[in-house]
Amino acid sequence: MADVDAARGSKGSLTDKAVLDVLPRGGRPGRELAVRLDLLRSLGLRNVWARARDESRLGAMQSTDRRLGYKAIWRDAADELGAQLTNISGGFWEISRGDARTRVWNHMVALDDGVTLKLSLDKSLVHRLLAEAGLPVPGHTEFEAAQPEPARALLAASDGPCVVKPVTSDAGSGTTTGIRTVNQLRRAILRASRLDARMLIERQAPGYAHRMLMLDGELLDVVKRYPPQVTGDGRATISKLIGAENRRRMERAGGKGLPQLLNIDLDCLFTLEAAGLSLSSVLGVGERVPVKTAVSHNASEENEGVMRHGNISPALVKEARTAVDVLGLRLAVVEVVTPDTSVSLRDAGGIVLEVNGPPGLHYHYDIAEPEHAVRVAVPILKRLLEDS
Repeated sequence: MADVDAARGSKGSLTDKAVLDVLPRGGRPGRELAVRLDLLRSLGLRNVWARARDESRLGAMQSTDRRLGYKAIWRDAADELGAQLTNISGGFWEISRGDARTRVWNHMVALDDGVTLKLSLDKSLVHRLLAEAGLPVPGHTEFEAAQPEPARALLAASDGPCVVKPVTSDAGSGTTTGIRTVNQLRRAILRASRLDARMLIERQAPGYAHRMLMLDGELLDVVKRYPPQVTGDGRATISKLIGAENRRRMERAGGKGLPQLLNIDLDCLFTLEAAGLSLSSVLGVGERVPVKTAVSHNASEENEGVMRHGNISPALVKEARTAVDVLGLRLAVVEVVTPDTSVSLRDAGGIVLEVNGPPGLHYHYDIAEPEHAVRVAVPILKRLLEDS
């Protein structure tokens, strides 16, 4: 405690040194406490309380049979193929047709082996393999949380913002975008260090995120994903608008699935800061602003199905096919960032951001126009039954 006491300011409040340097030395518990204190200092007690309340309400909605609506997704696919869906327990389902049968768990299916899936989680290794195959990847550097000098060097040499993420996380866990200053970098490293000591810093690529879902080299669907936004009413602060948006999402879910909450985290704070805003800013009536850069927390109306427009370049599909072939994945989503899907990534100045397996299927159903959603579970289940 002597170190912490020494790092306190004249009025006894914890300083940057205590939160970002001293507490993390206490191992995982110290890092967890440091991250919570860092957010508390930025958000204030009211926002922290609101966040905890929303997460508590979400926890009360938990049900493995309703997890992200996968029961409905697999039921629809089974009915289409004349198969029978049987509930095993704990989110596991068995799907059978004649002598063929397979088992699924939410989005997880029996197509790719454990070693291949494990390899796809190592973002640094994936970047290297993709680059060796001639695919464009973001400028990046791997570093250790305790030795951030390489990250500082890349940040200093970058014209725009950077992204910090744990090397082995999935679903965007521990990822912070919009990093422009050394202090922001320190805070992002602290947040990511709870999940992995190995870090990756990347140059943030311009353009929109697109999910390209691939099955055995065939493109099933593309979803364009926009950053989450809120709309002003001339009275409420951005903090209150975020709270209202979370309540809307939970009410809309209506027990049919678990909604993705719009969390106030470093990504949110840095996005607002870059726009000259804060959580206490009041937006004008009808004014819409992005409150995060990470698209993993967006709403269904911020996801756009692209396939029916027919503007996917064959060259782009070939690049996505190369990405999954390099990693040996049968079912995967190739996350690309590009301003234009009608040309290749190289021609558009885009990049392959990640290649993930097993991919979340619900993203392809939860879009702005669900009546036009591609029922991706149907061809996937068909392949599963054929393989079995």
